[in-house]
Amino acid sequence: MIIKGNSYILVFSVLVLLTIVLVSTTPLIIKTLLAFITIAFGFPVIRKLLFKDKFRKIKVAFYSSLTFTIGLFLVSIFEEPSFNLDGDFFQIIIIVLFYSLIGNFLYGLPVSLIAEFISMKFFIIRFWLSGLIHIGFGLATYFIDPGGFFIFAIICSIIFFALDEITKVYSTSY
Repeated sequence: MIIKGNSYILVFSVLVLLTIVLVSTTPLIIKTLLAFITIAFGFPVIRKLLFKDKFRKIKVAFYSSLTFTIGLFLVSIFEEPSFNLDGDFFQIIIIVLFYSLIGNFLYGLPVSLIAEFISMKFFIIRFWLSGLIHIGFGLATYFIDPGGFFIFAIICSIIFFALDEITKVYSTSY
């Protein structure tokens, strides 16, 4: 499993992350999710899926967070043209980027791996099934937080799916 060869850095990183997660004041459901994701990195199959095609899935998670943040920034410019570019505004942008990175890495990546695993078995409808899974899990966040933030999760899931499909096409053409 996790301990073979010279994987001591990975083992140490996983143990540090698990310790931080377990002693934090984060709600129990999020602690459990973070612990499962951290332990999942110990399995070579999951690492192989994440790191194939030159870290394609990890890049997609980062690019979708960046795209979402830039899009939100542009919408806020056009929605209120007389806003100030003060420090508070940039702090809000950094916070949006931070939370979208957390969401895409902790929720979007596993969903994308699940979608890819399931949709590869149905080659004819792979694209549609993968899109349905991505957007469906984005919609499922409504049950976690029905207060309105689920709309941002749906937008992020659409961006994640689109960028994943685009990078998939370009990575197979080279």
